[in-house]
Amino acid sequence: MKLNKVICVLLIALVTSFSLSSCVEEKKPNFSGCKKVAELATLECTFHNVAEIFNDGTDMLFGINVGYKKAWFEYDGKITIGIDASKVSIEAPDANGLVIIHIPNAQVLGLPDADETTFSDIYSEKGLLTKIEMVDQEKAYEAAQAEMKQSAENNPDLMWQARSHAETILEQYVIKVGESLGQSYKVEFADAV
Repeated sequence: MKLNKVICVLLIALVTSFSLSSCVEEKKPNFSGCKKVAELATLECTFHNVAEIFNDGTDMLFGINVGYKKAWFEYDGKITIGIDASKVSIEAPDANGLVIIHIPNAQVLGLPDADETTFSDIYSEKGLLTKIEMVDQEKAYEAAQAEMKQSAENNPDLMWQARSHAETILEQYVIKVGESLGQSYKVEFADAV
């Protein structure tokens, strides 16, 4: 009977020591949500845009300029600027708790989104027998959208602000993951390849 108690106590002690040793073992951080977090780190910018239609009117009929047309319309649009989330990666923390996040430069994500409720009337001047066709309006709109996108891409302040915003959000994400594990992480950024 005493031998059974001794064996029972030894088994309990052995199981407890295994259980406690697994509690002491340091958990590894899981940064698998970084891509979803990076997708949320976007800026939405509103632009006012002007679409222009122009033909210098080299078409002549009986000495009358019939091809001249000049028209424009205005509208507001939105552009989303952020980082390509598929290129974000986070290294495991080193012995000092330093975590390196690889992040790409900011870019315009998708096409500009025009607000149809803001389209103005078409203001135009045209030659005799010359019409402003729907095709003209579509070409002008496409050109204005491309120009809006390029204008945003060529604005270093916007691109810096979008990347900085993404860095802040990703840094907070890493710090919160660390805090959930009882760790204090420091973050550094590197350009993604």
